[in-house]
Amino acid sequence: MLFSERPVWIARNPALRRTAVKTWRGLLRMQRATFAKAVLVVGDSDGRVLVVRAPSGELLLPAIPLDAWLPIPTQVEELLEQVLQQRPTPSLVAVDGTPGREGVTFLYAATLEAPSEIEDQLWLEPDVAAAALGGNDNRLLLLCVKHAP
Repeated sequence: MLFSERPVWIARNPALRRTAVKTWRGLLRMQRATFAKAVLVVGDSDGRVLVVRAPSGELLLPAIPLDAWLPIPTQVEELLEQVLQQRPTPSLVAVDGTPGREGVTFLYAATLEAPSEIEDQLWLEPDVAAAALGGNDNRLLLLCVKHAP
């Protein structure tokens, strides 16, 4: 009987309602973060694009799964520092996808003046990178290049 009246007694008690809404929002945030990632398209002053080699040998754009409890730009800046050992300012280019199994991809772009040579990183011309990348990364690269000024 108590559970059949749940919406009524939660709605009547402001403290319970506030707690229920806060808990529900937290659960939704965790669900969104579980299926969200940030992808980075990093270019240099010569127009080349950074790709990294996965352990399987496949070429990919730098990416990071997102933590719902941290701001996305902070996580992207940390990825840039980790991958490039530099901290250029990234800009959001697009949000791709919908919440669900496939997830949401936040596409960021950044430009470096002097790229560093680090193992497992390749700097490729955009057309060569597009041919070398897998289907989804290729699409994201083309989306980023299309929106470039």
